[in-house]
Amino acid sequence: MSLVKSNTRWVLFLASSDVNPEDRHILDLVYGLSSLERAGIRPENISVYVDGKDRTNINNLFQIASPNIYNIQLTQDFFIDMQNNKYDNLVMFVTGHGSEKGIDAAKPITPYRLLESIKSSPKLDQAIIYLGQCFAGIFNYVKASRTGKNGPNIIFIGATELQESLSTSTAETFPTDPNPVSWQANLFLLHVFKWISSPFDVDGDSVHTIMDSYKYAGVMTNRSHKNIKANEFIRLMGAYGDLREAQRAAGTPTGNPSIDMMSKVRLQAMETQYLRSSYINNVHQECWILNSIPAQSIEI
Repeated sequence: MSLVKSNTRWVLFLASSDVNPEDRHILDLVYGLSSLERAGIRPENISVYVDGKDRTNINNLFQIASPNIYNIQLTQDFFIDMQNNKYDNLVMFVTGHGSEKGIDAAKPITPYRLLESIKSSPKLDQAIIYLGQCFAGIFNYVKASRTGKNGPNIIFIGATELQESLSTSTAETFPTDPNPVSWQANLFLLHVFKWISSPFDVDGDSVHTIMDSYKYAGVMTNRSHKNIKANEFIRLMGAYGDLREAQRAAGTPTGNPSIDMMSKVRLQAMETQYLRSSYINNVHQECWILNSIPAQSIEI
């Protein structure tokens, strides 16, 4: 079964509890839209759900990806639309923030809510959900397989287990602009989209399956993480030296209120810089897949 050639709905999804989501998360999906179109997916089969009051900014960013006009809806509309589903398959890409409460939204989207929405969708046979947000592993170990002969097979693929999901700077080209666009991209989703636009047969079985996409994105993400952590370790050593120097200065008052205040401000800045570098070096990200057997036979 080829997802591109069959009756498949492709969903780009960004929920947010803030008034507006971060542009970097929108750009994750902008790149995704460009990749889906490059893969030959028809615009009428692509749905975009992005929260935020600044609809002008959201629409303008998506125009980077495509000359086609998309009706960008709010994420709450996704759950309504799923009850009127007419597609056999669903492929969904989730970016944004996440926590132990679920996908960040005005009302956090829990694993149960997303799972039940997909399971109760009429006609749906297969669903593949790529989760790029932090702590995506809370969507792991749920009842995703088909129950008897009823309901869809659901495959969850997460960028990370019960830790944060790392992003890094990238510069990608789009059909509507010859100049590369830069943003802090979700690494796992970035490589999933790259695979979809140009599939690579990881297994060597002469077919491009969802399992290939998982393995490819995982390998490429971990390879990038090594470079990120190597560079960040160098910055961490420098930040530690700056922190110690700032601590000595702040711990030795000069009697000049202006100088002493500046020493305290610098100390706070050095602590923040050191903790940021330390955090990046200590985060371990490993992707995962749930319900892997059908993923081995579903072709892109």
